[in-house]
Amino acid sequence: MFERMSQRDKRALTFGIVAVAVILSCMYAEPWFKDWQDIRASLADKRNQLKAIAPADDDETAKAAWEKLALRVPVFEMPLPESRQAPLFRDKFSDQLTRAGVKIKTLGPIGGKSAKRISGYKLLKFQCRGKCSLNQVLDLLAGLNSNPYLAGIEELNIKCGQKDRRQIDLLLTVSTFAK
Repeated sequence: MFERMSQRDKRALTFGIVAVAVILSCMYAEPWFKDWQDIRASLADKRNQLKAIAPADDDETAKAAWEKLALRVPVFEMPLPESRQAPLFRDKFSDQLTRAGVKIKTLGPIGGKSAKRISGYKLLKFQCRGKCSLNQVLDLLAGLNSNPYLAGIEELNIKCGQKDRRQIDLLLTVSTFAK
């Protein structure tokens, strides 16, 4: 049958087949192509986010980014027995108070033997009384998350001084866990 067709009919038939193929490919390939473009854009966005978090091009850059991320995330130590945990926590907390510039009047444990237990761990509370300025209180609160033993702030009382309004009387109760 194809032999009996004229050259003009063969070209028209070939053109028709190509036109049908183009129309079908546009119908089915266009949505696939659109999805492919969306996935490539999403992948590029994810790569940019990953590069911002942990750039792997340079070892020094990656190390600096890791250290920057480590500063944001608090590091916690697992609770030790009370006899070892209490001095570690007290010393670290005392260092933080000193670095913040708080003049410590008293710093000691409270609650003693009646400390409550939470999921098998004992809650140790330490209370600090001191004098400082408002900036020093804010510096202390901002730096408390760097204490690897800190569980939480139980109580915070600040009062302005009677004679000097810039001096603040601080009463701060913090807690930690022990086995």
